[in-house]
Amino acid sequence: MPRTTTTTRSNDAPRLLRTLCNHWRHKFEIRRDDEAHAFVPFVDAAQGADFSVDGDALRIVLTLDDADSIERYRQVIENHLQRFARDETLAFDWQPA
Repeated sequence: MPRTTTTTRSNDAPRLLRTLCNHWRHKFEIRRDDEAHAFVPFVDAAQGADFSVDGDALRIVLTLDDADSIERYRQVIENHLQRFARDETLAFDWQPA
């Protein structure tokens, strides 16, 4: 199953993750272990995005069954996070995992 990962820096990475989870909680059954981690199951329990906060960094691992879905959800994640970032510009450098 294809996987891709990125790490983006933010002035408030925990708030970004919290806002993203609150936004998507009506659509997906999000798993949150704690304030620094969440898994969003875009397709099923194995296919989705794993988010983890480490200081000012938000690490994302995206696992989906095909390259088209990977590209589509990368854009969805980037667009949502950038919208929630307020006055900062986030950088994403996705790499195969």
